[in-house]
This record gives sequence, structure tokens and C-alpha cells, in this order.
Amino acid sequence: MNFAKMADSLNSGSQILSYSLEWDGAKGRGGIFVPLIGFPKDSLAQQLTINTGIRQGELYRFRYRARNIYGWGPYSDVATVLAA
Repeated sequence: MNFAKMADSLNSGSQILSYSLEWDGAKGRGGIFVPLIGFPKDSLAQQLTINTGIRQGELYRFRYRARNIYGWGPYSDVATVLAA
């Protein structure tokens, strides 16, 4: 999963301190999102590889957000990925 760096114009012009990438633990069936990176420990990573527990044909939902000096921003739209 890759996600792009947010432009300063989209985050009050302040430097990003952390990204939080989360996924739906219920594999796309509306479960609670759980953090993969960036929470509780800060991370500026924009790429993550998940190589265990992924099943072909399953749906996975992801979302992310960014934190600057003003706090956490809103979550992105949810991305749904079908494992091939």
C-alpha cells in the first residue's frame, strides 16, 4: 500500500509530523479500523508491505491521516482493495 505525501496547502501550511495508516480488521466487512503505522509511534513512512494474512479474493479497507503541529487531520476516503 502506497499513499502520497500531503501538500502543505492541504495541512495548514505546517510540516507533517506523522502519518497514520489504518486497515479494517474485519477484511472489508465494516469492522473497526486498526493502526498499521504512525500510531501510537510517529512515522513518516508512505509505504507499507503486508505479506502475511492476506488471502486472495478478500476485500481489505484502508484509510490514512496526517498530523502536524495542530493535531491529527481528517481521515482520507476509505480505499477498498481486492487481493489478487
